[in-house]
Amino acid sequence: MVFLILIGIGVLSIFLLFVLLKEKKILSDYYLIAIILFFAGILGSHLLMINWPSIFVYLIILFFNTYYFPILIIYGLILLHGNTFNKKWIWIYACPIVYTILILIDLFLFNDYELTQNVEKLFINPSQYQFLLYLTQYIYVIVLLAWLLKKLNGYTKKIKNYFSSIEHINLRWFRYFVIAFLSLSSIGFVVFTSFSMGFIENIDIPFGIEYVIFIALLFYLCYNGIRQYSLTGLRNNFLNSQIKDPQKNSSSAEKYTSSNLTNENIESYFKEILQLFDEEEIFLESQLKIEDVAKKLDISLHKVSQVINSKSNKTFFDFVNHYRVEYFKRLLSEPDKRKFTILSLGIESGFNSKASMNRVFKNIVGQSPKEFQQNQSKEPIL
Repeated sequence: MVFLILIGIGVLSIFLLFVLLKEKKILSDYYLIAIILFFAGILGSHLLMINWPSIFVYLIILFFNTYYFPILIIYGLILLHGNTFNKKWIWIYACPIVYTILILIDLFLFNDYELTQNVEKLFINPSQYQFLLYLTQYIYVIVLLAWLLKKLNGYTKKIKNYFSSIEHINLRWFRYFVIAFLSLSSIGFVVFTSFSMGFIENIDIPFGIEYVIFIALLFYLCYNGIRQYSLTGLRNNFLNSQIKDPQKNSSSAEKYTSSNLTNENIESYFKEILQLFDEEEIFLESQLKIEDVAKKLDISLHKVSQVINSKSNKTFFDFVNHYRVEYFKRLLSEPDKRKFTILSLGIESGFNSKASMNRVFKNIVGQSPKEFQQNQSKEPIL
């Protein structure tokens, strides 16, 4: 265990070095630095407890294990809001602060933990009071992760109204992390509750497994957080101006109640949009944004979004990619195009990566581009 902890701290040092060497740091970078330092603190404090158990070391563990989580949640919120901080998020620290105060009251007013064996009881056989506090902390973590996951889902829906390619900005990696962390915390809550009720006699093995998975998840977060900061420049300015609150992604009817567009306006603008897509084939631009369409029509982004949503019942992302898929299908069906790779034909159709090409194509057509091309070659020529 000691060897693994030392390796973990070494890897974190490398992660930290990568972020520190970045020249133009943004807000999410500083929060990632804090997460890495807190993560290292969690590993280091457990190493201290293994070798020198004391109430002081327990307090260090308490600090790092309690306050890394609100920092993690705010890091996620910063990613969602285009690297801006909202003072309203301070409430996230309320529960950890109350939790810390209640733990300290128990440690210094109601019990004597000066002896080493008493300190070990905090982990091996905590009191009912401590059990209740630990369970409360679990509930806090689960509720906040579920809330953050809801915001991530809203963010994904929102960006589809503004971008035709979202592969590098959809925060899918962070969503996977939140889902895994939420699942792990939920399982931990069930195991801990079962132990407190006497259904499980020993939780060393399940908690040991949970701890290892937790460590792996945090490494996953740090690695992808470092990769993320090289991509944030693609979206931050636009997100700051357009996506203030990813949860405010209501239905089309509700969103456009204040719009001054008449039905005639909508029909006219939609004809112009169709001309851009059918004749000029604007969808072949891999980084096409709704902003580009708005500039060509000389109207606001909001109006373009309303027109496309109202007439096609699709988001901008789905509208553009349906055109790309139809164009891609034509290329795949042409015999003289078989000398080119499927990826090159996908790039020619406006997709900017193999992953996004395959995912979008399969969602719309129901089969992969390769399967579609193979089926075309089997059809008899009339």
